[in-house]
Amino acid sequence: MLGMAFLVIAWGNARAEKIDGIVAVVDNAIIMNSDLHKKMAELGAPMASRTAEKQVLELMVEDIVIAKIYKSMGLPPVGDNEAQAFAESQKVSLETAKSYIMKSALMDIMVKSKVVVTGNMIRNYYLSREEYQGENAVHLRQILVTGDGSKVESALKELESGGDFEEVAKKYSDVLSSGTSDIGWIPIDDLSEEIRNGVSNAGPGDIIGPITVGADRQALYQFVEKGFSGQKSLDEVRDEIADILEKKYQQEAFSHWLQKMMSEYFIGIYI
Repeated sequence: MLGMAFLVIAWGNARAEKIDGIVAVVDNAIIMNSDLHKKMAELGAPMASRTAEKQVLELMVEDIVIAKIYKSMGLPPVGDNEAQAFAESQKVSLETAKSYIMKSALMDIMVKSKVVVTGNMIRNYYLSREEYQGENAVHLRQILVTGDGSKVESALKELESGGDFEEVAKKYSDVLSSGTSDIGWIPIDDLSEEIRNGVSNAGPGDIIGPITVGADRQALYQFVEKGFSGQKSLDEVRDEIADILEKKYQQEAFSHWLQKMMSEYFIGIYI
């Protein structure tokens, strides 16, 4: 009975160690609960989140596998100076820095040269991203008058009589942007409701207003054209997109390769 009692105690202690101490095993490498929470603190992960615990633990398991693969390929150890410089620049631990450097080296060897980004891939990405297409906008000219309503009326009469907007603006406008009535492209969402309504069905050359602007100003606008503000051409962003896609597909290919490699190791996760 005494032997049985010791056996129960020993089993209980082993079970407690497994649950409370050891949270993962990769072959002969062990991750303790304290290691996990130290890593979570380093990454700023929420300590009370079970999801965060699992995500960080999976990352730690991956780091162990990376180190094993790196060593098995006979690659030179990561230098302390290189790792320290990276750790300081990224504000991470030395251990994390070394793991990142090893992962980058393996990615270069295993997948970097195998990823090819084509012109069609770049074009399709460009067409799918709203940030390159810009915002709906209108190109306007403006006559802005402070206080004196009669000046606005006189300016409007001259425009209705066929006067050139730019010349009328120079005669009546109290504000000229860079010496001209042209105020450029304005995103439609940035316009007041009254101006938005005015330009909604306007055609080139149409006059909009007078419109009250602020407490004591009135404005006349000439509609020039509709288009986009902040639009970028494909040529402008071609290299940027190529870089984005290369990194994306390299990461996807590396993740796929790494998952295959991880299947060769015993991995036990206990949370």
